[in-house]
Amino acid sequence: MQNRYSELSQRIEHAADSGLTAFGWEQANQLAQWLATHESIDVLYSGPLLQSRLTAQRLGQALGLALTIDERIPGRFSPEIALPSQWKLAQRSVAHFEQPKAVAEDSPYGIYLHSLVDPIESILQANWGRSVALVLSGNGVATAVRHFAGAHALSIAVSHTAITELRRQDGMWSLIYVNRREHLPVAQAPVLNPRVSSARLDQGSEITQDILRVVSTYAQIPQGREAHGGALRALRMQHFLKFAELPKESCVLDVGAGSGQLALLLAEEGAREVIGVDISPAMLESAELTRLLSGSPAAARVNFRLAPAHALPFRDERFDAIVCRLVLHHSHQPQAILAELARLLKHKGILVLADLLSVEDPVKRATQNAIEERRDSSHVTVFSLEQARRLVAAAGLQLDAEQVVTFERNLEEWLDEIQTDAGARSVVREMVEAGLETDAAGLNVRRQAHTLFFEQRLFYVRAIKP
Repeated sequence: MQNRYSELSQRIEHAADSGLTAFGWEQANQLAQWLATHESIDVLYSGPLLQSRLTAQRLGQALGLALTIDERIPGRFSPEIALPSQWKLAQRSVAHFEQPKAVAEDSPYGIYLHSLVDPIESILQANWGRSVALVLSGNGVATAVRHFAGAHALSIAVSHTAITELRRQDGMWSLIYVNRREHLPVAQAPVLNPRVSSARLDQGSEITQDILRVVSTYAQIPQGREAHGGALRALRMQHFLKFAELPKESCVLDVGAGSGQLALLLAEEGAREVIGVDISPAMLESAELTRLLSGSPAAARVNFRLAPAHALPFRDERFDAIVCRLVLHHSHQPQAILAELARLLKHKGILVLADLLSVEDPVKRATQNAIEERRDSSHVTVFSLEQARRLVAAAGLQLDAEQVVTFERNLEEWLDEIQTDAGARSVVREMVEAGLETDAAGLNVRRQAHTLFFEQRLFYVRAIKP
């Protein structure tokens, strides 16, 4: 999978201010888990660089800390800024954050150094005696280490999501370690929000297992997915947004953002801010690439976050509107997701759901579920419209509108969407083909030339938080 995403990763990493790659999200996740169990941190800061902010937000979620973004902190410096070999090691004052005299203040590196050290000094002075976590770019970490060590000719290569610790001891700054990476070899389940006690779940729990299946399944999505059926997918999303009727200038949360198309459409249709969340690092990388390549000015109002839908890292009543499209059928506990979304909505806020709709016949419903599960191992269940209504009511929301919609789907393109393996494809094809005579799953299957088509039914529900 690393080869599959290598081009995506390179394009994201070389963008001026891009989000994280799938690998970056995984490392940030591992770092967050490690810090939560190995370090005691009092305050959390980040520079404004998007990769730094996203990493820090993930740490804050795991540590239960509010994040402060200091806009004064510079991002990366230009690649042509090098450390002149004639610079000598310089002794620095241990009492103040003074610039070593070996560095010319008007040089490009000197200007970068000064712009970095000033806000760091301010942060440390404001939090003296406390443990401060500061998320910086690799350039920022290396420059800060050189400054504190008074060694600006020192070449430092900073690993992704590595930990560097500087500590004030006996009247001087001591470098405890650089590029500590104990967190990286351990691959664990996604960190859940410690604010929500019910989210502290065992590895064998239903919710955790749901998450692991989604992450595994959507890690297989091929590069260039949008080239296959992307235009039709966009039309289906526009149809959904037409039903949603969200007010302009809304702050919107897109739950299960996937490849980012819906989040961008929301921004283009007038949302003031759109935050897309997903639990799949691979999907978030694809979403970030979609954002970077969109060319739309509205893309600047969109950003993406890694988080599980039932434990989201946002304050109460944060959003004017929430859209949740094709997420609930992946969960054994959809009520936990809807309760969390209701928490995040402002009063009079709007929740809009779309998900797979079952037929009424229980035998056909069971066959439909079997087909869905064969195609996508993270599938749990389809819903009846009455089930959707009950879930909305149980979350304390008032039903405002509903609609049943039907889309014609090409079976092979549907299987291509999540790269269903050859064995499962064959079984699904046989199960769907059986519906030509008996309509065994209620999908109204038909054959055109050598291609099978079927009807995919969805429910749309619009609800208001009273």
